[in-house]
Amino acid sequence: MNESSSPFIVTLDGPAGVGKSTLAKRLAETLDIAYLDTGAMFRTLALYLRENGWSPEKTAAGNDEPAPRELLSGCVFTLRGSGAATELLCNGTPVSDVIRSEEAGMMAADIAVLPQIREYLKTAQQYLGNTSSLVAEGRDMGTAVFPSAACKIFLEAEPEIRAMRRYLQLRESGKPCNLAELTEHIRRRDQQDRNRAHAPLSPAEDAAIIDSSYLNMDEVFAAILRTIGAKRRTPPPVYAMRRQDRAISREECLALLAGCEYGLLATIDKSGWPYAVPLSYVFMDGAVYFHCAFTGHKSNNIVADNRVCFTVVGATLPVYDKNYSTYYESVIVFGRAFAVKDEQERTRGLRMLAEKYLPAHMDGFEESRRRSGGRTAVYKIVPDQITGKAKRPREKT
Repeated sequence: MNESSSPFIVTLDGPAGVGKSTLAKRLAETLDIAYLDTGAMFRTLALYLRENGWSPEKTAAGNDEPAPRELLSGCVFTLRGSGAATELLCNGTPVSDVIRSEEAGMMAADIAVLPQIREYLKTAQQYLGNTSSLVAEGRDMGTAVFPSAACKIFLEAEPEIRAMRRYLQLRESGKPCNLAELTEHIRRRDQQDRNRAHAPLSPAEDAAIIDSSYLNMDEVFAAILRTIGAKRRTPPPVYAMRRQDRAISREECLALLAGCEYGLLATIDKSGWPYAVPLSYVFMDGAVYFHCAFTGHKSNNIVADNRVCFTVVGATLPVYDKNYSTYYESVIVFGRAFAVKDEQERTRGLRMLAEKYLPAHMDGFEESRRRSGGRTAVYKIVPDQITGKAKRPREKT
């Protein structure tokens, strides 16, 4: 993404206890962008208003001014950092764990039904989204706050399962809890969120809905990444080759891909800058295979945006025939890189790489694979477009 143009926004909406916070933090970490916890903003504002002598009951009593404007304007939110390390600050101070109490959650639900409160926080959230790319999690991010977000996801799960998750989480942290009470609390919160008059909880029309009831966190996260990848899919650019007389046939392109020793892989960096790295590869079954670590600049770029450009250069020869020139042959592949999950295909890719670069040492392949295979990722580039050109000795300079 390019921060100087349009920030990249991903929204994660859903009911309480569905895992939004955990997944949003992990996603922001993977994409290396800010994490916006809008629930924390409601909780923080609720505590802030109470500390300053205001509560929702005043609205119920018929107060014409539900929350004094000067109080709201005195609560300014900012973000610092990125990924899981993102900090939400209120008036320049990081918010504390006090907001995570069940009491703060109910207070947040009470003020969340008030249009004035929602409008104020909506403006604050949109300001944050206008200034930086982020993953925003909440209940109406994709419908009301960021309706033009690049990718919208709505998470669902059965109330009983969400209550059990919360119960285990609280028990693990040593906090007293009651499963029946938690279940009733979640049901009541759902009813409150789904039936409020202003911005009720519901998926955006263009949101991807993921039911996490019977999925673990890794499976849900994989589904989210697939959704983001699908949203980012655009056809590769088609450029007219200036020297059409030097274009080579598809068969020649494939032969070069199969025969060249190394290639150059270009990915899109988190900030929108290109990141290119030379790598060893093998061309088989119409795709380019390469291996790398599971995490790192290259892998992280591909996870966030799998559009890539891969280039190989064949034989070259500088020549002088009244003019300075070079004989060359090259191929450019536009495509998408995918992690190879099938173990048989993954092993075959590693084996083909070993046979290409170290054919005399294949007797040690299985031992090496067992020793380091668990730390090695295999990717394949599925071509969308392949072009090639060459200038060869038969041509005149």
